[in-house]
Amino acid sequence: MNLDGTDCVNLTQHPASDFYPAWSPDGGQIAFFSNRDGNLEIYLMNADGACPKRLTYNDARDKAPVWSPDGKQIAFSSDRAGNFDIYVMNADGTGQRQLTHDVNDDILPDWSPDGNKIAFVSHRDKDFEIYSLNLSNGRETRLTHSPKLDSYPDWSPDGEWIAFTTMRDGNLEIYLMDANGGRLTRLTDNDVDDAIPRWSPDGSQIAYQSESETGNWVLAIMYADGRNQRLIMPGLSWDTEPVWAPSGYNSVSVNISGKYQITWGEIKIRK
Repeated sequence: MNLDGTDCVNLTQHPASDFYPAWSPDGGQIAFFSNRDGNLEIYLMNADGACPKRLTYNDARDKAPVWSPDGKQIAFSSDRAGNFDIYVMNADGTGQRQLTHDVNDDILPDWSPDGNKIAFVSHRDKDFEIYSLNLSNGRETRLTHSPKLDSYPDWSPDGEWIAFTTMRDGNLEIYLMDANGGRLTRLTDNDVDDAIPRWSPDGSQIAYQSESETGNWVLAIMYADGRNQRLIMPGLSWDTEPVWAPSGYNSVSVNISGKYQITWGEIKIRK
């Protein structure tokens, strides 16, 4: 994406809403969830928006897909058992199974780069906290301990850090913690809300959404240490939930020009 927000291509043009795009590790496909069939289901499409395919068929809500690092599986959250839990399926939609079994909601999974753990958000402590699930033994470890919301975890490419959104300072801000929940570092300190951090593939930058002076969400970017915060595309539209294109995907670079986003319920690409 150009820094002025030009060269925007609409990937989904359905009258329903499409949310939460997630690139496959090889850059060839994008998973997302949509209400285009009456309730929230998970879909897959080619990176150019072609050949959309429905992966889940359930009367409940399935959302927030995220790929395993090897591209063979997709984790997601679903309330098909009564409340939201973390599930996993093969990349073609087969083999769907439940990973967490708490009576409270578990949502927003994010796979660790080594494929061994999934970070997720849980309401089991009566406020939203971030947990880590060890896939080899099923052990769940609480990473954050705040009376305020902690949400949207995103692993750094080297697996050492997790960026996340929190309300512990009164409004939505972005923090950093190590993979064990320690060494908390505040990255944003603004009067407006900043949320949903996403690491660049090389780990040098973090994209996120920020509330503008007019009250709408716009895309922003900063260095991984919080320096040089700047808006990518200021304007009056709503631009949210950024995600970087994978490194080495065709001609898309790993800097700002590898940016995908959702704008008003449609998934768009900024070249």
